[in-house]
Amino acid sequence: MAKVGEIQYLQNLAREFGDHAVRHAVGKPFSDPNCPAYLAEIGAVLALLPAPPARVLDLGCGTGWTSLFFAKSGHEVTGVDIAPDMIRHALERRDREEQINLHFLTADYEDLDAAATFDAVVFFDSLHHAVDESAALRCAYRALKPGGVCVASEPGFLHSRSAVAQEAVRKYDVTEKKMPPPKILHLARRIGFRDFQVFPHAARLHREVFRRPELTYRQPGRAVRVLKLGARLAAGPFMAAYRAMRMTMCTELGCWASGITVLVK
Repeated sequence: MAKVGEIQYLQNLAREFGDHAVRHAVGKPFSDPNCPAYLAEIGAVLALLPAPPARVLDLGCGTGWTSLFFAKSGHEVTGVDIAPDMIRHALERRDREEQINLHFLTADYEDLDAAATFDAVVFFDSLHHAVDESAALRCAYRALKPGGVCVASEPGFLHSRSAVAQEAVRKYDVTEKKMPPPKILHLARRIGFRDFQVFPHAARLHREVFRRPELTYRQPGRAVRVLKLGARLAAGPFMAAYRAMRMTMCTELGCWASGITVLVK
């Protein structure tokens, strides 16, 4: 069953790849090659949360790196994950950091009892792992105080078709779904969320705009090359940001392909 695969995911990775897999999971985001994009995205999510010391529920927190960022920003945070070994590593990391405003709980976020006690709920790349995403969003709704916000940073339409996602399902029996904003909004309206906003993925913008330049200069025609470089420096980042916005917002369906969804109770 998929939930068993989620519970045993880190163990299965360790059996296949050894301690390196565990160190990578525990060291995120800094252990990951996509660290700059992760940092951009967590910064965007932080900007969308209520001001500290708001109470934040981090659902599907894994080894707790997102929860730790929220706590270091001054929030009172509870991280939840279905896998006991993920939570064990999260607790160890919290204790090393001496972060007293951070708590962790081993639980299924599709069946969580936390009635109207939080100012914000976060799904950071985790809702698309739910067997029943509607149940997970209902739990988020119940956990929020009136006026509280649910922030979901999730992959878009094509995620479940990607080679990486399909391999994870095949090898580890985990859940990998497409989770674009229109799908989340459809479920949220039925559950009772009263308002919403959708924002571009900061990680996508980061990858498109902040690329490492590979510039070479040769003596012939150097002045022309410098002029072209100046034009690229002036227009390149803006055009890259525009392209990323279009990739995120405009699809053949005329709706958001992916993004950060904010729901208000």
